[in-house]
Amino acid sequence: MIQIGMSIPSTVEGVTIDVLRQWIAAIDNGPFSRLSTGERIASPFLDLQCVLSAAAVLTQRVPIQSLISVTPYHEEVLVAKQAATIDVLSNGRFTLGVGVGVREYDYGLMHKSEHFKKRVSRLDQQVKVIRDIWSGDFEYPGAPKIGPEPIQAGGPKIFSSSLGPNSMARAAVWADGLAGFNLTGDMAELKIIHDRFITLWQEKGRQGKPWMQVALWFSLGNEAKPQLKSFAKEYSLIFGEAYAEATSSQCWLNSEDNITRAISQLEEIGYDEIILTPTTGDVAQLNMACELANKLLA
Repeated sequence: MIQIGMSIPSTVEGVTIDVLRQWIAAIDNGPFSRLSTGERIASPFLDLQCVLSAAAVLTQRVPIQSLISVTPYHEEVLVAKQAATIDVLSNGRFTLGVGVGVREYDYGLMHKSEHFKKRVSRLDQQVKVIRDIWSGDFEYPGAPKIGPEPIQAGGPKIFSSSLGPNSMARAAVWADGLAGFNLTGDMAELKIIHDRFITLWQEKGRQGKPWMQVALWFSLGNEAKPQLKSFAKEYSLIFGEAYAEATSSQCWLNSEDNITRAISQLEEIGYDEIILTPTTGDVAQLNMACELANKLLA
């Protein structure tokens, strides 16, 4: 049966610590398979690593994941150290989701503009260094080993958010799973992505099956439709006004029935996990999502 994870609203403007505590506690105490959140620099988002570290300390049960760390505009040594630290703080419950992002200005703000055009190949190299650090195989002249040692042997699993054919082919070599994201909840597109990654995984000679995960925006309640559309439009403006308007109008996980239908369709396609991603910090919507997840997983 497909698993249901939940992101926390650290990617929503104006969310307070009290609200985040309620979301974190409800996810940890509820039926959810995972707690996650994402990263942007030029935005009102809270810092990814800070929030995940707090969540690691405030939870006891739920696995924790970056969804995703835009790794190419960071130094991989620091990413490895931060991820290992969160793994220690969570007692081995962390998964590192990585991706390359699309916002060139975030690379500029991080003084990594030169990496933007080659960010996919840079990510390949970074993942190798990160894993070498976790395993103790990384050396720097005159420096001691980089710690801490992760709780999980060899370090946390690494999921890739790669969705294009070329980047997926590269990720199929090193990723433990796919941390997909879809702006509209287009099931035909999600089936293509799922089938393509499974095929690439097999073509690369990988054993077993990758973990197939996808994050989708949702909203619930009386104002669910306009709320979801407004959030999606603001997020998509990087691609232009017309694209943002068209994309936001297609978002449809705005009722219990629609979310239930989406989960059923994803399970039929073969996904292992959906990550419900909130478009508000409203605790009432959290409560509705908890009730729905409990009902679906009963």
